[in-house]
Amino acid sequence: MRQLRPGLHLHADDARDMHDLTAQGEMSEGLRIVVLLEGAVDVSYGARNMRLATRDGGACAALISVAEPDVFVRRARGGGYARRVSLGLGAPWLDQAAGEGASSAIADFMREHLSVHQWRVSPRIAAVAEQIVRPPQFEPLMQHLYLESRALEIVSDALAAVPGAAPGMAVPAQLRPQEHRRMRELRDYLAHCEDDDISLDSLARQACTNANTLQKQFRALYGMTVFEFVRESRLQRARQALESDGVTVGQAAICAGYSSAANFSTAYRRRFGISPKLARSRV
Repeated sequence: MRQLRPGLHLHADDARDMHDLTAQGEMSEGLRIVVLLEGAVDVSYGARNMRLATRDGGACAALISVAEPDVFVRRARGGGYARRVSLGLGAPWLDQAAGEGASSAIADFMREHLSVHQWRVSPRIAAVAEQIVRPPQFEPLMQHLYLESRALEIVSDALAAVPGAAPGMAVPAQLRPQEHRRMRELRDYLAHCEDDDISLDSLARQACTNANTLQKQFRALYGMTVFEFVRESRLQRARQALESDGVTVGQAAICAGYSSAANFSTAYRRRFGISPKLARSRV
């Protein structure tokens, strides 16, 4: 646990539990944010039990209101794995940050003890969380500022996710069951596709729609464009190959669809916060 400012605390881990365990602690008033990048967590906030688990390679998140002091419990099973970022926002810090411009929707959310809002985070916020889990090595002041700036970006995204907190943001379109099914099938296909010549028009024909509708429906369901998803899936496969299989950086670049290892290294560092060479050295 690291205090970024009084009332703003950060915890990040990338760990596999060796044994079954139950950990318990006290919670003060404020908000809690959990961004789960991979794996699963089983926790209780007071009487509210909650289990977060990633699926289909997408990060997820939860915002929890603690309107009165309560107890936090984390349960773990031997062999369980989680890569996550947790933020604690104390009530005084929130009051100071909001000033007189606090959103009524956020204020209402905070007044309800143990209210929870879950959402699927964007690729941008997932990348920010990855940078917190594996930050570059700076001298202490720069490291602190690096972590704080990224923590605040996650806080902003979490508060904007509260229903009604950001009325100016577009509301995702509602998809019919058949459209949901087609987008899921397309997503499953793209997650394993290695074809470098795929086009939006051909994918639209495969999904029995047109290119514009395909992009709108895919973004509404997954929060990113089709080709953003393709790039993300390939970078994740390259990361797995580097960290688990020990492939070379050049081989990982090919796996990710990059003809240039230098371009791949730039994209990898931007996405995960470390170079692929450093990721490979951790094998």
